[in-house]
Parts: sequence; C-alpha cells; structure tokens
Amino acid sequence: MQGPRPSRRHPSRRPVRNAALHAYEHAAPIDDDLPCVYWYNLGEAHQLIGSSALNLGNPKQSVVHFLEASAAHTSQEAYNGDAFPRGHAIYLARLAEAHLSLGDVDAAVATAHDAVDRMGGVTSARGTSTLEDLRKKLARRRGIPAVADFLDYTDTE
Repeated sequence: MQGPRPSRRHPSRRPVRNAALHAYEHAAPIDDDLPCVYWYNLGEAHQLIGSSALNLGNPKQSVVHFLEASAAHTSQEAYNGDAFPRGHAIYLARLAEAHLSLGDVDAAVATAHDAVDRMGGVTSARGTSTLEDLRKKLARRRGIPAVADFLDYTDTE
C-alpha cells in the first residue's frame, strides 16, 4: 500500500514556504546581517512568498502573505514601503491582482489606487509594466463603476 502522495500541481509549495520562514526565524539577529542585505527582512520574505503564491495560482495565500508583510512583529521586520516606493507599488499591484482573482473587486480597486499613489514620482519600467498588467485584468470588468473610474483615472493616452 502506498502512502499519501504529494499534490501533482505544486508538490513542494508549502514545505518551501515554511522552510523559508523557518530559516529566517532561526537566523542570526538582523543587526548581524551584512550591509548588502539591508533591504531583506521578514516583511520582504512575506512579499516574495505572496507574489510566488499568486504566480502559482493561490491568491488566497497570496493575500495572507502580502498583508502579513506590513504586520510583521516589529518595525524593523515590517516591509518598509516608504523606503522602497517602487517595490511597494509593485507589491500593492500584485495584492490588487490577488483580490481581483478572489472576486473582491472593491478591495482590488482600492489597493490599485494605493499602488498608483505609491508610484507617483517614481519612474520604473517594472512598476509601470505591473500596473499595466493590472489595468488589463481590471478592464475585463469595466462595467463596474469603480473599475471604470480607476481605468479612466489611470488612462495614459
């Protein structure tokens, strides 16, 4: 008799996510980090895991990690969107995409507005591309007034 078999869809997703968080939790104190990793903290780990979850088709888990990134236990461990406005805008756009995938259009539009506000004054091909991808996904729901307003607000033509 065979034992349980891992899911064929993404057999190692949960163990890798858990291993990443476990490794971070058991690492040396953040003050001992090399200067070249100044930007990496628990909040960033959650942002990366959230983005990966979305890429793997798990928007519910994605939302959990994106929100966890800002709610990290200390200010030193939380994702610092003020220090990294482009990165924060990209992660907010990905969070909006996750909300949209879950059918929460209101949360998607509100988060998309936050992402656009964060991008104000930041020139970034990657940020612009991420927001354009989100606009295309929202455009499928243009019949919803909040979506139409957002698309009009962000129309660059």
